[in-house]
Amino acid sequence: MTHVFTPDLIAPCGMNCGICKAYLAYSRGVPYKKGKTAHCTGCLVRNKNCTFIKRGCKKIRKKQIRFCYECEDMPCKDLAKIDDYYSARYGMSMVENQKMIREKGMDAFLKSQTEKYRCPSCDDIISVHDGKCYACGYQAEKPKGSNPKRRWVPNRKSTNRSA
Repeated sequence: MTHVFTPDLIAPCGMNCGICKAYLAYSRGVPYKKGKTAHCTGCLVRNKNCTFIKRGCKKIRKKQIRFCYECEDMPCKDLAKIDDYYSARYGMSMVENQKMIREKGMDAFLKSQTEKYRCPSCDDIISVHDGKCYACGYQAEKPKGSNPKRRWVPNRKSTNRSA
C-alpha cells in the first residue's frame, strides 16, 4: 500500500518527515525502544516548526516564512550544514528539496518523494536514514563501491506501477 505524503509532513528546512525513521516507526506501529527505536509525529504536527534550524532562524520562529526557500538568504549556514550532512550520509538534499518545491510546486515534490522512497517489496515507504521499510521489514542493500558514509541509495528513477 502506497502512503501519500502531505504538505504538513514537510518541515520548513525541506526535510520530508514522512521518510524519517522515527516517523515511520511511530506511524507503522513499531514499538518504541529506548536507544533503538525513536518515535516522532513530525516537526509541524508536534508544533516544533523545524527541529534542525528553528533556533537559529528568526523568520521561521516568528512564522514570517513557511519554507526556507522564501528567504533571500537561503541556504543559511544552519541549512547548509544540515544539508551537507544529509547529502553525504543519506543522499538527500534539503536545499534541492526546497528548490523543487519553489520551482515545481508541492504536489510535484510530494509525488517525486513517493516514487523515490517507495519500497519495492510492499509499496510502502523506505526510511531515508536506514533504507528500511517499517511496514514489511525490507532492507535496502548498500551498493558496492559507494560512498563509505552512505547507508543506501534511494530510487533515482520513477517507476510506473499499476495498482
